[in-house]
Amino acid sequence: MDKVTRHDLKTDQFVEGVGSTVDYVSAHKDVVAKYGVAAVLVIALIAGGLYWRSQKAETRALDLGAAMKIRDAVIAPMATPGDTRLAFPTQQEKNNAFRKSLIDIIGRHSGSNEAAVAHYLLGVLDADEGKMADAEKNFQQAASTGDAEYSSLAKWSLQQIYAASGREKQAEDILRGFVSSPTVMVSSEQATIALAQLIWRKQPAEAMKMLEPLSKSPRQAVARYAASLLGEVMANSPASAVPAKPEAKK
Repeated sequence: MDKVTRHDLKTDQFVEGVGSTVDYVSAHKDVVAKYGVAAVLVIALIAGGLYWRSQKAETRALDLGAAMKIRDAVIAPMATPGDTRLAFPTQQEKNNAFRKSLIDIIGRHSGSNEAAVAHYLLGVLDADEGKMADAEKNFQQAASTGDAEYSSLAKWSLQQIYAASGREKQAEDILRGFVSSPTVMVSSEQATIALAQLIWRKQPAEAMKMLEPLSKSPRQAVARYAASLLGEVMANSPASAVPAKPEAKK
């Protein structure tokens, strides 16, 4: 795109923004009459700001959508006539293109939720490629800057990295946070089971105490998983840690 075209593009956007402001002010003549020119300027600034925020949000969404299309692209070493799907000859080339698109989003939209999502997706890509230090950094960035749901996904991934690398206390802190404050993405039941898996070798009694009620959950999948883990913990724990069964009434 040459300089003239870029200039024209910016000018068109500016005109559209001013047009939105003029329309807004025209629709609020009663405010203008009551408060005067100062009110007109304030309203114009607010309307203009809302317009530009809307435009930026749309751009961020489009950029993230383009990145997701790359993520969902197929691997096709040879082009198939009539196949309009986005395709890459190898998985590595697809990963490289996906990584570049995510890095571009972070660079263009730093501080936005879309950038946080890009950090999360980069972390997943890093983990898939065995780059765990880079994955951890990206998950930390997503956890600290993303909205509640993507932040919770990033924290969940972080606790997995912490647990796998021997930092059990950090993983435990995250899981206990989810148990007390679950999110749409991470349920209290999911966090409780993961916490029991993490601590049962050192704290078998607490792990069993957490799993016991879940083993009777009305949600069959949860009940089966919790009961299976509870049985494993009981079978591999010292007798002193296993709660005594109540005596049958005579």
